[in-house]
Amino acid sequence: MKRHLQITIIILTLIVSCKQKEVKNVESSQQRPTTELNAKTEQSVQENEKTKKEITENNFESNSLEFDKNLIEQLHKNLKSNFEIDFELNHLNNALNGIKLSELKSGKVFEKEMLFEDFECECLDKITISHSENRYLLDIYEEFYEEELDWCPESSYRYSFKIADNKISDLKLDFMAG
Repeated sequence: MKRHLQITIIILTLIVSCKQKEVKNVESSQQRPTTELNAKTEQSVQENEKTKKEITENNFESNSLEFDKNLIEQLHKNLKSNFEIDFELNHLNNALNGIKLSELKSGKVFEKEMLFEDFECECLDKITISHSENRYLLDIYEEFYEEELDWCPESSYRYSFKIADNKISDLKLDFMAG
């Protein structure tokens, strides 16, 4: 009986030992892909953090940029020299001053009604600014008073331009009507 008990203990020890090796093999085979995945995940996380940082820096830059005196004067000067516009710098300044470029890029549209004429009349003019396809769009709706006709013929203009390094560039007249 003693002999039989010893054989049973040896067999059980071997079985337990084999099972432990199988568990270790299964654990090690499961850990390897996890380790590789962790390395890939860590690299991906680092890339995501870098991208988020770049986006944050770009957003900070574009959030802090707005139509200020410098940009408005540049725009007016380019419009005056290239297209002989009939409105003054103060009209453009009243319509655009303080508008954040990031708000325009996010889809907001700003519009201001005013009189370009130096006298009181019913002819209201309008300046609208928006953003589309990497360009800023400046729409000018102008009504000018015709005393002989006692009415306000109208004209519409759309200009588009880019802003790079806080400078107006690539100014174009996209359409004109009226």
